[in-house]
Amino acid sequence: MLSWSVMASMVGCTITMYLFVRYAVMLGLSWWISVPLFIFLILIGCTQPLTTYAFEEPLGKFYPFYRYTIYFLFIGCVILMCLTLAADALWFVAYKLKWLSMMPVEKGVCAKFHIGLLLTALVLTVYALYAGIKVPDIRETTIVSDKIKRDRKVVVLSDIHIHRVVNPDKVRRIVERVNALEPDVILLVGDIVDDDMPRIAETVGLLKDLKAKEGVYFVSGNHEFYAGYRDSLVTMQKFGFKTLENDGENLGDLFVAGIPDPRTARRVGLLLRPDVALREATDKQFRILMSHTPVNFGKDNNFDLAVSGHTHGGQIFPFHLLVSWVNKYLSGLYDIGNNAQIYVSNGAGQWGPQMRLLAPSEISLIHLTSQPTKGEK
Repeated sequence: MLSWSVMASMVGCTITMYLFVRYAVMLGLSWWISVPLFIFLILIGCTQPLTTYAFEEPLGKFYPFYRYTIYFLFIGCVILMCLTLAADALWFVAYKLKWLSMMPVEKGVCAKFHIGLLLTALVLTVYALYAGIKVPDIRETTIVSDKIKRDRKVVVLSDIHIHRVVNPDKVRRIVERVNALEPDVILLVGDIVDDDMPRIAETVGLLKDLKAKEGVYFVSGNHEFYAGYRDSLVTMQKFGFKTLENDGENLGDLFVAGIPDPRTARRVGLLLRPDVALREATDKQFRILMSHTPVNFGKDNNFDLAVSGHTHGGQIFPFHLLVSWVNKYLSGLYDIGNNAQIYVSNGAGQWGPQMRLLAPSEISLIHLTSQPTKGEK
């Protein structure tokens, strides 16, 4: 079986070679321009092996800049490919409908066409970088239930993906923004940690300043298993956070439970027991189940609200299409049957490229109330 690195490189080079044909061969560029461009695009296509931590030691303090640059160039190629395919399709339809008299293959037309697409792709790529590195905005959702006896503000944080290249100031500002909301409960729904704990201890340590009136709760995501499951749990417990791995916490009219990441835990021999996590909950309580991956729990669920992350909302378009194919629930609030709902957060950080397009990062604020707001039924 091919490794992830090889498969990613094959996909990446397919994208960049398409661009080489479309932007070099069709324009008839001279060999002394085409050859360096070909080599450059082949290298950019191999983004995954080029951005490993193996380059950290030789590059030293320049490694973060190098890593961001490689990802920026590759995502720029992905965006340019999508724009080109869409523009070609529209041009072809317009040509067939006789709205246009020629296809963009004549050199003069082709060059102007390509310049427009290149500039558009550059603008979108710069915006995607900005959207990825900025502090997430607050995304608010209201859930009404007669089980709620006292209104609560529940903050969901997922997918911060703290690794050695993440800017600590961003994590600090996320903490400050969450605390400014004065939440009753904070739910850390996995993929908070994404590197060896000794390498990121200082940045992860910023999370200990999170404050909630009724506690901060944590469940593991798939990247905690990759980075070090036990270290992640022990660190969160040292911060005073409650880890809910097949466990729950009684908060009066509210019950908060959690399970390990459904797609990773089984691989390392951990059981998934939502029934055990919710065993002390009653039907009169509003029951929240934390699960990093938004799996389909079926009609036999025994909770009112599941909260998840993992999908990043697709993170960078057009990857939404692939993520939607793999995950039934992509972003936001869904009804899942048996009077239950699931909320999927886009996440406060990113995996891989620190970039986002049409899937903004978020700090999720869920208002739990027994009274619908004006205009709601």
